[in-house]
Amino acid sequence: MSKTVGYLINSEDGLQGEQGIFYDYLLSADGLYLRAKNSLLAVTVNIAYQEIRGLAPLQEDITLLHGKIPLYFLELALSTLITKPDTEQYLAIVWEGDKYSIKKPPQNAGSAHVNYETIPNTILDIHSHTGTMPARFSGIDDHDEQGFGIYAVAADLRKLFPTVEIRLGVWGYFLPLDKSEVFA
Repeated sequence: MSKTVGYLINSEDGLQGEQGIFYDYLLSADGLYLRAKNSLLAVTVNIAYQEIRGLAPLQEDITLLHGKIPLYFLELALSTLITKPDTEQYLAIVWEGDKYSIKKPPQNAGSAHVNYETIPNTILDIHSHTGTMPARFSGIDDHDEQGFGIYAVAADLRKLFPTVEIRLGVWGYFLPLDKSEVFA
């Protein structure tokens, strides 16, 4: 019987234990890692650093399986979001066939909320904050972004250079990302 979550130990002889369907916890020489993979993304990230003697180390890895997203998609997203700086908006960068594209699904939005339909094959969720809210993920964002993907929040949409924060989300675990890790 397959488990939803796997638990593995990274010994000198390799990984030992049973893999899970959604993600795995991996205990290694340098702490506890989380590993997950889908058709768009493969990640191994350290979620708790701690020296554990007698185990083999692991390395973090974040791989967009179809390559990094071209930077002009971020620029296009920001250009779209600044057209309505007083309304929260949502955009999705998706993998379609053999290329990335940007989508704006039907949404119900206001100055402090945006509700939208999810789109299959989304690699990056982008939403905007209005007014003086910074480009930081809120508690509401933490609650909403419980899937496995990359998330971005844009703010300062009335300024010449809007700000953007990006993070990896793995089933409720979050890791900040630099633009260079996602965009090329």
